[in-house]
Amino acid sequence: MTLNARLTAGLLAVTLAGLLITCFVSAFFLHGYLMDRVDDQLRSARDRTVARLVRPGLPGEGVAPAPFIVLSVTPDNRIRVLSDQEPDPAPAVAEVQRLGFAGVHDRSYTLDPFSLADMRAVARPAPRNGNLIVVATPLDEIHSEVRNLVIAELASATALIGLLALLGRHLIARGLLPLGRMAETAHGIATGGDLRARMPDADSRTEVGRLAASINVMLERIEQAFWARGRSEARVREFAADASHELRTPLTTIQGYAELYRHGALGPDELPDAMRRIEEEAQRMNRIVGDLLELARLDRGQSLQPAETDLATLVRDAVADASAVAPDRSYEVDVPKSLPAFVDEARIRQVLANLLANVRVHTPDDTSVTVRAARTPHGVMLEVADRGPGMSAEDAARAFERFHRAEHRSGGAGLGLPIVAAIAAAHGGRADLLSEPGAGTTVRVTIPAGRGPHPPGGTASQPGPGGTASRPAPETPVDKPIAQR
Repeated sequence: MTLNARLTAGLLAVTLAGLLITCFVSAFFLHGYLMDRVDDQLRSARDRTVARLVRPGLPGEGVAPAPFIVLSVTPDNRIRVLSDQEPDPAPAVAEVQRLGFAGVHDRSYTLDPFSLADMRAVARPAPRNGNLIVVATPLDEIHSEVRNLVIAELASATALIGLLALLGRHLIARGLLPLGRMAETAHGIATGGDLRARMPDADSRTEVGRLAASINVMLERIEQAFWARGRSEARVREFAADASHELRTPLTTIQGYAELYRHGALGPDELPDAMRRIEEEAQRMNRIVGDLLELARLDRGQSLQPAETDLATLVRDAVADASAVAPDRSYEVDVPKSLPAFVDEARIRQVLANLLANVRVHTPDDTSVTVRAARTPHGVMLEVADRGPGMSAEDAARAFERFHRAEHRSGGAGLGLPIVAAIAAAHGGRADLLSEPGAGTTVRVTIPAGRGPHPPGGTASQPGPGGTASRPAPETPVDKPIAQR
């Protein structure tokens, strides 16, 4: 049965039960009320009858009023009718004859009314001769009145049930109409897979309206989850393609030199150079695999060993190392005398080394660099800014995608900044990049205050008008890309 049919049937069943109970209760009380009236009338008629038998000269009616039957029962069980012949006294005479003098005598002790066949009667001893006076009246009128009441109530109940069936089904169907539309929408989503469909609007003050609103919220989250899964799968495929492409280049070089050697195409003078190239490409491939493994570990948040560390010392050490590699480049250090923080020292050194290496690889040799470290209201900040050529808005927008490299840039596999951002995210912070053509590039790493590593999380912000990109922790190695210049 449908919900409409079940509700209608339940409504009719409850209503019918209530009407039947009302009918029987009212009939029961009416019958009791009428019987009490008859009993009072019987007592009054009995007393008047006895009074007239004792004093025959009293004015008024005969021995008893017309609706009553008056019988006199002698000790030898002879019965004499003292009232008129209407109503018919034969049934009362037969029933009294069956009871006998003793049976009637027993009922006369209490002077209470008793049932006599289909009649009501009272008995009382006569004051002089020892006979018993029985006064009885038929109950046909009472039964008729109660029967008429029951018939009227049953007829009214039938009409009410019929009317309620028509109106109730219509009202219930109208009330359940939003549920029907919701069922159709849900069926369409289940069969057609259209996650953009939504439940029809309903009054939010009703249960149906609140249910529709809750289902719409659930559908929005399911749609977002499917979209995120599709995007994640696309990024996994893109990541696999990029990684394969990056690894294919050194492998091709190694394979080429190996085939030349196998075919004897390399002379004694060319062999050392070939071995050098094979070693270089093998080292390059090893760095790529190492960076990918490092990103995977950082994404899982399993490689941090935080401890109390002086960031000012780490910045000065990183700048000293970079100056030793590129002594002609100008470096400016802006750090306080001491800047303690609870971080992984090795990872922060790697952040600074990667950022300074990016500047060294992607900017001219005379480009000046400023390295800053400072306390912020919510933690600490590391910043590396150069005054180089900068990046286009498109490149800045994709600055945190793994394996991404600007078309006019060369060198590296595109995994330096992803590692920087992953380390920041593993600490519960984020990496931001601000760059404009001709205005240089600034990479800022912020780490919140706190003791202990933070799980990956946060929200990503889209690049702004000034070529800004930021990235928090990735949930999977490629689900939330982070960038490389």
